[in-house]
Amino acid sequence: MDTAPALPAVGPRTRRHRVALACSLALAAIFATALAGVPAPASADQTIRIDRDGAPSISLIGDSTLTGVRWYADYGALTRFDLVFSAESCRRTYEQSCISQEGYRSANVIEAMRTLEGELGQVLVVMSGYNDPGDTIGEAIDGVVDEARRQGVDHVVWLTLRTSDDVVYSDPQEQSSVETFRRYNEQLVAAADESDGYLQVADWATYSNGASSWFETDGIHLTPSGVDALTSFIAATVERVLAGEDVSPSAAAWTVLVPGDSGAAVTRVQAALVEAGTDLPGGVDGIYGNATMAAVAAYQRTQGDLQVTGAVDLATARSLGVVDDDASAPAAADAGAAAVTIPVRPASPGNSAAAVSDPGRDVEGNGASLRWMVVPIGAILLLVAAVALRRRQVVARRNRRWARVHPATSPTRSVADLRRDGTLPRRRIPGIATEQEHPTAETDEVRSGA
Repeated sequence: MDTAPALPAVGPRTRRHRVALACSLALAAIFATALAGVPAPASADQTIRIDRDGAPSISLIGDSTLTGVRWYADYGALTRFDLVFSAESCRRTYEQSCISQEGYRSANVIEAMRTLEGELGQVLVVMSGYNDPGDTIGEAIDGVVDEARRQGVDHVVWLTLRTSDDVVYSDPQEQSSVETFRRYNEQLVAAADESDGYLQVADWATYSNGASSWFETDGIHLTPSGVDALTSFIAATVERVLAGEDVSPSAAAWTVLVPGDSGAAVTRVQAALVEAGTDLPGGVDGIYGNATMAAVAAYQRTQGDLQVTGAVDLATARSLGVVDDDASAPAAADAGAAAVTIPVRPASPGNSAAAVSDPGRDVEGNGASLRWMVVPIGAILLLVAAVALRRRQVVARRNRRWARVHPATSPTRSVADLRRDGTLPRRRIPGIATEQEHPTAETDEVRSGA
């Protein structure tokens, strides 16, 4: 009775199947690990708390320009303080916040202050305004200062908004721009003058001028080196305020003036041109027209070291003496700050608190987040790997079944293989004798014992 031959342990195709299976499992493991490290999208405001017993207590509240610190989980020099940190994408200061690409509407700055009542500490640092409409600047500044006073905060430190020529950001609803940021800075400086030192202005705009590597292409959102610079700048400024210094500049950060601009800054430039002996047809009228542009270009030519553009950039403003130069040079970031472990206090009722690394930058108005692209891509690849694995298992099972029933046509056992090892069943062909019917001479000799 003929029996089906045993299949070899590992045939050529079986070996390929096993290699493919190993690759699929490895790919699945890689993406499972990657997905396990990607946090789920946030659905509510996140508050970071850093415990530092005996250190001065401060709080930071801001929009996505500050959120980079949380996204990179790099608090740097801020770990010197007992800190409460709240920064959210698309946050506004006074009006209702816009919906961020993280999928929710955060509390505005004043609402966040009320939620954190009793935790704001000695100094409240605000980095907000980039999403605020121009007609709410006054209410925003007054609202933050009044709420901080009510809660017994010693000082409010507000960072100026960047107005350098590399800034191209506008909020998602296009209610803000560099012109809005300039007005914001002017009103911050004016409010600080009237607050008797309670509100102090940290001139981040001037400090960061020219440091384009600190920012993304929109000119306001932070890169990793910008996070280091910002945390060092804030920490140094807070220490100066706690020591009793007044850090506010005498004038708002400089914004490049071009034809079409008007206001006090233009008036100061025109007066400085006249004092420098530059011909200015029309005189000092506070309007940056063609005559003013020609006068600025003429002045730049006489100086030799200025670029002749007809626009009043920071270098030209310094040359004319119309800009405060106290904090104009960017300082090196304190990259050597010691790394520390950050203990996290339990969240207050109604708040979420986490000290998590969130490296995917999800800034409003700057395209989709790379972080959330990993999830669907990883899921698709896992599905493909699972389907390929299942298909290979089905094909292998079918091949084994076929080999048992039809060994001569098995995909893993060819007819030549079966003939070589003597297991191929013999069939009688009419007119042709088999070996059993016509034994060869050699076979006869073997049988006769010769």
